[in-house]
Amino acid sequence: MACVALADGAGSRARSEVGAEVVVRAMLRMLSAQFDEVYSLCGDDLYAARAHIHKHLLELLDRAAASHRCATDDLASTLLFVAHKAGRYLAGHIGDGVIAQLDAEGAPVTLSYPYNGEFANSTVFVTDPSALDKFRLFHGESDPNLIGFVLMSDGCAESLYDKKNGRPATAIAKLLAWNQELSRTKADAILAANLEQSFAKKSSDDCSLALLSIVRHNDGTIPKRPSTVTASR
Repeated sequence: MACVALADGAGSRARSEVGAEVVVRAMLRMLSAQFDEVYSLCGDDLYAARAHIHKHLLELLDRAAASHRCATDDLASTLLFVAHKAGRYLAGHIGDGVIAQLDAEGAPVTLSYPYNGEFANSTVFVTDPSALDKFRLFHGESDPNLIGFVLMSDGCAESLYDKKNGRPATAIAKLLAWNQELSRTKADAILAANLEQSFAKKSSDDCSLALLSIVRHNDGTIPKRPSTVTASR
């Protein structure tokens, strides 16, 4: 299995960079250790699955807030994640940013849209009282032709997501191709260059990307190590 997670700290909160790191590390550990349990819980009770994840995140954020001598709300961030295992996927989203996926025909599809509040630049954060109700959690069997997933913060979404039609840009196909075909070092370098030279110039927000590519044998079957992952900021 493989998993990716991305969090964008709230610019208005004092230690949001700490909170972003806490929730990313927590989700990667949980997905790695509990994929089957969470996936099964989603089938039985989706609300209970969301509550299980969110409670765990808040416990770790409370602990981090105590360690840094600040309020838990000071650690506010968004959260996006995807995990893939044996033809099944889990995906979750709190806040803005976009989760996109791509099939073998090169058609980019939005799995989870950005959530914005009453005002254009407002959203919901993991630490907000309404976070559990706004927490989107997806699960299911992945399409046999699925190429991969792309997580993007709202800064990257300004370049890779069309708000008018709610669709990701076709450029995500190239990102996933680089991720699958190039070495990790080279893929990271190309992504970093694009983030700095292209995406960041179109946005004043933080620009972060996380990619998960599904790797298959020539006969279409998924090998024991089915996915490659690249994360870049």
